[in-house]
Amino acid sequence: MFSGIIENKARIIAIDNGRFTIENSFDEALNLGQSIAHDGACMTLESFDDHQYSFFAMQESFDRTNLWSKQPWDSFNVERCLRVGDRIDGHFVTGHIDTVWKVSVFKQNNDESWKLGINFKPEDSKYIVEKWSIAINWVSLTVVDETPWYLEVCIIPHTLEITNLWQLQVDSRVNLEFDMLGKYILKK
Repeated sequence: MFSGIIENKARIIAIDNGRFTIENSFDEALNLGQSIAHDGACMTLESFDDHQYSFFAMQESFDRTNLWSKQPWDSFNVERCLRVGDRIDGHFVTGHIDTVWKVSVFKQNNDESWKLGINFKPEDSKYIVEKWSIAINWVSLTVVDETPWYLEVCIIPHTLEITNLWQLQVDSRVNLEFDMLGKYILKK
């Protein structure tokens, strides 16, 4: 379980047959088998040292995320799993990506915030609720506008600075995880 509050950005050092080597940007010691979210995709730590760590992404992960589009020196938004007693400043997210969508709008507003707009399939509209949470490339954000085919979030300068969202442009592909509580309510 995660919160969608980004701990760090971490650059990709190498990709070899599904095995990603990532710069270690964490201050605390890591553990083998630990879960770390990479742009929202929860991956299991296979090896690490003070400078780098690695995980293996299977075909299912490539099929359901934007991992296939990543190249060495691209960066991930990363977060380690929550510990009992941690504050939850974002919203509950699982690290299981629901879909990948394309950015349709990315521009600065007059107040220095940024507008991020995404067109989506109408069948996904049931998961999008104005003022509810959504994780985009693992960043916990609030939907500020929605229609049956479009959602919009706003990003404050601090969030843009500490995440990889500043690299987005129109047609970039982003990982999305819908609000977990909303998905459970719909399942009932």
